[in-house]
Amino acid sequence: MRITNYMMQKNSLNNVGINKKQMSILDTQLSTQKKISRPSEDPIIAIRALRLRTSLGEVKQYLEKNIPDANSWLDVSEGALTEVDSIVSDVYNYCVQGSTDTLSLSERKIISDSLKELREALYAQGDVDYAGRYVFTGYRTDSSLTYKTDEQLQDADYCITQKFTSKNFDYKSVVTSSVDLKAVQNLTGAQLGALTEAELKNIADYNAIGSEEVHRIRLAYTDIKPAAEMTSASSVSIQYTDAGGVQKDFLAENGYSITETTDPNQVPADGEILLNTETGELLFGNEVYTKLFNTGDFSVTYEKDSFEKGDCKPEHYFTCTNLATNLTYEKADEGQNIEYIVNFNQKLKVNSEASDCLSLDMGRDIDEIINAVDNAIVAEEKVNTLTKLKENPNYSSDEAQEKLDKLIEAAQKELDYYNDNLQKTFESGVSLMQNHQEKVDIAIADIGNRMTRLNLTKTRLESQKTNFTDLKSSNEDIELEDVVINYASAELVYNASLTAASKVVRQSLLDFI
Repeated sequence: MRITNYMMQKNSLNNVGINKKQMSILDTQLSTQKKISRPSEDPIIAIRALRLRTSLGEVKQYLEKNIPDANSWLDVSEGALTEVDSIVSDVYNYCVQGSTDTLSLSERKIISDSLKELREALYAQGDVDYAGRYVFTGYRTDSSLTYKTDEQLQDADYCITQKFTSKNFDYKSVVTSSVDLKAVQNLTGAQLGALTEAELKNIADYNAIGSEEVHRIRLAYTDIKPAAEMTSASSVSIQYTDAGGVQKDFLAENGYSITETTDPNQVPADGEILLNTETGELLFGNEVYTKLFNTGDFSVTYEKDSFEKGDCKPEHYFTCTNLATNLTYEKADEGQNIEYIVNFNQKLKVNSEASDCLSLDMGRDIDEIINAVDNAIVAEEKVNTLTKLKENPNYSSDEAQEKLDKLIEAAQKELDYYNDNLQKTFESGVSLMQNHQEKVDIAIADIGNRMTRLNLTKTRLESQKTNFTDLKSSNEDIELEDVVINYASAELVYNASLTAASKVVRQSLLDFI
């Protein structure tokens, strides 16, 4: 084969170009510190780089955003529940004190006032928020747990369905009669002394004063709407589900009706149901109690619109309908879990619902103690007032003194029953507060467990971040020493090729003629 000068020149120039291209590649690597600048240079490196960058980006997302956000949410929840635990502990201490000590009137007032303050502070902890999101209200993170403004109270009109089981039945001690102190204070000494036995009995029936245990279901709220004011139904209803899964109306099926009352001392007859609309209690006669108890689970539907600031919103606890806005809220049994993705295919629940750790029974139990203390205070004040009347010169006649002695004896009997009820309430409060505290402690422990899992995940991700960063660098970044050596070699080859090419290019056929 004949090799011409043109062919040699062309080959030399091609070789120079190849060597120059190699120098350009190495120069680019030195400038960018990367092995490739476009995918076509090495598709395997490019594909591997995309995968590693995606994985590293996700790890950084978890470490820099998701995990800190989840940790802050859990930390806020834990802090609020710790405060709740402290409040319940204070109430527990008052119960222990009240169940063991003989309290004076002033001490009872201090306890009552203290319990009221603790009651107000209890659910205020449920309004804590993180980054503008309320942490105890499930999916409704834009809605506070309690009513905080008058504007929120404007549309507070609800039809509430509250679920119960047979375990929710308890007893209420009812003092069956009392001394009418106002009637006594409206009488002069002469009028009091002139009272007949029948008239005196109307003021204070000594023989009727006693205590009776009544079966009770306590609703979540006080001040229930009377039937005359209800809009969605004609009265409070009780439903249950039979063995066949059919929902039935307990009242209609058994021919019962609910009688409304505001008298805290009224006792239901054997086949009667009383609804105290002020205290939010359903009181059952023995016959009705037995039948309803045997149904197992049941629900009570009622209406309430007299909410106040600090009251908990029903939609966070129950299935209910806002009658003002016609919005229905469903309370699912499985809860409303807010989960953060904290690792590859790993989610972590960050929220705790108020219905699980801030039960409305806490407030109702505290109210029960407050009412028992207040009733004992009122009864003791009756005895003190009547004793002062006995020392009043205007009531110094023998007849008036005799009547006052009978009234004081009746008032003292009433006080004894209220004191006994107070003692029982405090003793019951000890166990109830222990149960509530245990429930809060379990919620705090659960948060602690989740924080521990989160920290373990964080440690694991930090290790993964280091590994992915090393792999990414190994895949994409150059070894500077190697590239510098290769560049020097390429430069030497390039210069040599230029020298060789210059000798070939300057020779032509004329040089040999």
